[in-house]
Amino acid sequence: MPDHSADATALWAVHTYLLDAFHITPRLGVTSPEKQCGKSTLFDVLERLVWRALSTENATTSAIFRTIERMRPTLLLDEGDTFLPENEELRGILNSGHRCSGSVIRTVGDDHEPRQFGTYAACAIAMIGKLPGTLADRSIMMELQRRLAGEPIEPFRLDRTEHLDLLASKAARWAADNADRVRAADPVTPSCVFNRVADNWRPLLAIAELVGRRK
Repeated sequence: MPDHSADATALWAVHTYLLDAFHITPRLGVTSPEKQCGKSTLFDVLERLVWRALSTENATTSAIFRTIERMRPTLLLDEGDTFLPENEELRGILNSGHRCSGSVIRTVGDDHEPRQFGTYAACAIAMIGKLPGTLADRSIMMELQRRLAGEPIEPFRLDRTEHLDLLASKAARWAADNADRVRAADPVTPSCVFNRVADNWRPLLAIAELVGRRK
């Protein structure tokens, strides 16, 4: 992963603690051209860092929007290529959850009473290939490549995540202390970044700007 992608992913992880400060939560799209490029490993790391991580490799649409309504987790949807392209209803839920006003209406109970379910929640999606267009349009994109044979790495151990737990605790504390400042921030975006792309990046740039000021 290039350094700029690592920075953006770190900022995205922090933003999951600050959804109430933003009107938009960009999806984190993690793609690769083939298997064994580190997508699942990245999700293992994110699971320790983000707010209320909920990891799944498949789920029904009704389970997703009911879970969001109940606990507003950070969804970590791995292996998206196996279920997402053909599931138009789930794509609609994930698209609507990009905005704080996002919701769906479903009937519930024996009397089929209509009920509105909020869908606003942070979401990361990992898959081989490209994200469906409407989701890609709402995402910060990260493309991973398989490492070279001689490229050094530090193996990730699921039983040694204390340092990530500490980072998550610090991120939560920073978010609590700076929520009002983040909400009031108006970060400058590059002239080449506009419309929905600018909307997607604004939460991350707001966090980066405030972190930079404190250095």
